[in-house]
Amino acid sequence: MHTYKSLFILLTLMLFIPTLAQDSEVSPDCLPENLAQQQSTFAEFLTPDFEADSEQAIANLFRLGAAYQEMALRCGYVPNEPEVDTMLEQVLEFASLDALIQAQSVGDDVDAILIELEDITGDPINGQLLYNGLEPVLSGAIVACSGCHENGAVAPLTEGTWTRTNDIRLLEPEFEEYTVTQYLVESIIHPDAYIVPDYQNVMPNIYSTQLTTQQLADIVAFLDSQDQLLEDE
Repeated sequence: MHTYKSLFILLTLMLFIPTLAQDSEVSPDCLPENLAQQQSTFAEFLTPDFEADSEQAIANLFRLGAAYQEMALRCGYVPNEPEVDTMLEQVLEFASLDALIQAQSVGDDVDAILIELEDITGDPINGQLLYNGLEPVLSGAIVACSGCHENGAVAPLTEGTWTRTNDIRLLEPEFEEYTVTQYLVESIIHPDAYIVPDYQNVMPNIYSTQLTTQQLADIVAFLDSQDQLLEDE
């Protein structure tokens, strides 16, 4: 378990704690009087009445605990190591690592992904690290896209990716209404959807289950930076 402990921690926090504070400003919800009001409301609607309905009372206990944990985390509480270990053990009783990875992966719906990407800023530096196999994907594996794209012999060259997409691919009738981002996302998530002339499709169809939306955004941001001129220019 300890070999993948950091991955478990990341996946657990991402899956079950989506409302962690994003900055140092104190949310109005975290003011003492508002916390007291929230606590009172939760206690009122999730009161565990074991005599009236034992099964419902047990469910309310669980939901009440989850609500209180979310309040604390949203307001800046950082679980200590024993608490994180307990969370991991509880999660892994009900979900496998594969299930956790699947829950956090970007998926294969390109239209839905593009909508999500509208609210995400890609980091081209992290994208370059992922692309070059210097950062792991969700499963902890290394993908090293550069291994095939480095010299252009096996797959289209990394250098000039944005320029070729914009100046060549998007001029083809089937991509008339595409943006560069849409083309790149589809190429990564569905590598067999379009095969670049003079190449065979050797790219594995695995990235929909290996990348988070943020990681995909990072890789696209890196590829967007590849706007070198084409050779004949």
